[in-house]
Amino acid sequence: MDFLEQLFARLPAEPAPVRGLWIGPYWTAVQTDRGAGLATTCLDAGPTHGEHAQRMAGAGELVGRDARDLAAGVASAFPLARSVGLAALNALLPEPQGRVTERNAGELAAELGAGKTVGVVGWFPFIPQLRQVAARVEIFEKDPETGYGLTPERAARLAACDGVCVTASALVNRTLDGLLAAARPGAWKLLVGPSAPLCREALDLGFAAVCGARVTDVAAVVRVIQEGGCFQQIRRTGGVRLLNLEA
Repeated sequence: MDFLEQLFARLPAEPAPVRGLWIGPYWTAVQTDRGAGLATTCLDAGPTHGEHAQRMAGAGELVGRDARDLAAGVASAFPLARSVGLAALNALLPEPQGRVTERNAGELAAELGAGKTVGVVGWFPFIPQLRQVAARVEIFEKDPETGYGLTPERAARLAACDGVCVTASALVNRTLDGLLAAARPGAWKLLVGPSAPLCREALDLGFAAVCGARVTDVAAVVRVIQEGGCFQQIRRTGGVRLLNLEA
């Protein structure tokens, strides 16, 4: 059972009907009476039409169901079901408790990474600023041939880093466990991105902070998602709060 499945198992049993579900090319959003959650949209490279086309089971009948039914998708082998599951799970989580700040994750990364070798799994707008203060920044992104696989070369580069910023999309593509195992013992780690569950359990994985987002204006966020926008465009609507839950 991976982290998301464990987190799902701890959700309150009280039903929470799904009030809205939106799947865009880059972001997925789920709304319940408790709030709205985001997750990166992830798809297989498989067929998109015909008998074996990728499809969401129950599509057209998901709104109105208990959000826990959707959140159970975090255990699915189908990437899109995991995206919907994580968005639903994030929608069900309560407001984070503990040391919560609203400063940009890039500021925290720069503070921890000054003069250090920092690994960045994914791409973030703060990378240019991080390069100005870090001794070296190692970028790890999807490879055309090996995808997100942790090759021996990547593992060696990751183990040489003093700290690592990991995209929360690693929860959806199921690479997080391998990344954490390959990181140097004692290296600081940040989980960064709107997909990140803002909860104490995520910190317990060994992160110095979880840097995520809470939706405050569903209509504004959904409009951008439906029109194919990226997260920077979502941010410009003012419809999300960036939050850091620090250890």
